[in-house]
Amino acid sequence: MAAMALMTVQGSGQEAPSLAEAAAQLGVSTQDLDEKFGVVPVDPSRGLYSVQVREGSVPATSDAGQPYRGPFSNPRIAPFGPIEPAPEKPKS
Repeated sequence: MAAMALMTVQGSGQEAPSLAEAAAQLGVSTQDLDEKFGVVPVDPSRGLYSVQVREGSVPATSDAGQPYRGPFSNPRIAPFGPIEPAPEKPKS
């Protein structure tokens, strides 16, 4: 899979944009967006959502009216070591 970058898009009110609407906002084709990732809420109260875009398709300029447009990295989140069981609670 190609390297991906996170970009933010605007929804209308508290409704997330479709992938096609997100692609149009970013000036890319829908094939450049990660369909499995979809449109993820970042701050729905402000209409802010995130999508993953193929790095080679990320627009060179950002819209001044969209301060959080991106691109942002999306590192894998994983534990640092083995997961240890929680200690048993004393019985009272």
